[in-house]
Amino acid sequence: MQALRSSRKHPMATQSASVLDSRPFKIPAVYLFFFCICTLFMFLSQVLDSPAQLIGNYYTILTSRSALVTDYVALAGIGAALLNSAILGFFYLALLVKTKREADGKLIAALFVAMGFSLFGKNIFNAFPIFVGVWLYSRFYRVKFSDLFAIAIFSATVSPLVSEVAFFGSWTSLAKILAAYGIGLFVGFIFPVVTEASKRMHRGYCLYNAGAAGGFIATFFAGIIRSMGIDIVPMQYWDTTHTAVLALVAYSIAAFLTLYGIITDKPQNALRKYKELLKENDVDSNDYFIEYGNTCLINIGIMCFLSTSAMLLLRIPINGPVLGGILTVSGFAANGKHIKNTMPIFIGSIIATHLRFFEFPAPSFALAILFSSGLAPISGKHGGLWGVLIGFLHVSVASFVGTICGGLNLYNNGFAGSFVAITFVPIIVFFKELHSKNRRDIAI
Repeated sequence: MQALRSSRKHPMATQSASVLDSRPFKIPAVYLFFFCICTLFMFLSQVLDSPAQLIGNYYTILTSRSALVTDYVALAGIGAALLNSAILGFFYLALLVKTKREADGKLIAALFVAMGFSLFGKNIFNAFPIFVGVWLYSRFYRVKFSDLFAIAIFSATVSPLVSEVAFFGSWTSLAKILAAYGIGLFVGFIFPVVTEASKRMHRGYCLYNAGAAGGFIATFFAGIIRSMGIDIVPMQYWDTTHTAVLALVAYSIAAFLTLYGIITDKPQNALRKYKELLKENDVDSNDYFIEYGNTCLINIGIMCFLSTSAMLLLRIPINGPVLGGILTVSGFAANGKHIKNTMPIFIGSIIATHLRFFEFPAPSFALAILFSSGLAPISGKHGGLWGVLIGFLHVSVASFVGTICGGLNLYNNGFAGSFVAITFVPIIVFFKELHSKNRRDIAI
């Protein structure tokens, strides 16, 4: 048991945080950048909504079921949605500084995801107990919580489960809220274990590993809830009226990051390092922030600009979920994504959405285009043509996987992506080996 509880041998512990423990802690510049985003969101919330409206609308968010797809912009207004994102962002940043957690690519991705999904599904009420559950796990196994911080942020993928239990039906009570928090604590406690197991299944080919873990957990609880005769109804809140404001927000983030990365890394040096970054195709070692420093911020900015532009060119309204998707694409540009390995995936997913016999852009397909890039390691490792095929297949899987979870897993595309990776990576490897064998036989 002592060996099991040893933090030095625990699989979730990160080496980078341990190495830096002895150094004086200085707040990383990237944390200050996130602080600026939160401040911007807070300021815009005050400008776009009156204080009286803001309080009431924010309460609407906190007490909503928050199942997929609950666009907080459509549900409670753009001001309350931005306020919710800012509050959760400030919460995580304060804890990061308190725990003296150094920045890395995975943590940057987690912060972008946290702020993005706070526009449609996450809030401080439903994310908090799951976060505390991960903390309890770290205490029980004597693992430094700072080593699990990114996982604790990602664990909010199943936060709608807390809201569903607390607010299902026409009434709520203290007993229901306590039950919801109890479930949240349990889910957070087991989340690191399920996350590690799910990663072994897809071998790192799906960047949204927390979505895979959340999908299994949400499916399990959705089955229990349905067996009790409670009907879980997915939500369909989808705003179409705030594209200009939210596109401007996305472009501002993209421009600031790109310029900051260029200036701080010097143009010539940044260009050289960025070209090196575009050659990255390692499935396991893909922390671009640790490897390339501020040049990674250029990659984030470019991916933010491209994904925003793609949505506008496809005439997809930018709302809470779509901006959340854009921020997610941007965040994982610090941890596995760049233009070369995501563009084939995007192309395949766009082709798939335009060949479907559904009204386009339906919410699920609009999000599938953005989130399909979670399979970028497949494209990077095995080539662009396979990437196009994988992007196409991902949309087909993502269109129905959400019904299994009942909308209780926010990272639904991560769950779908894990199915695609588990199924088709072995097939890709088989055909590549077969092709290589045929070439050797011909040469002989």
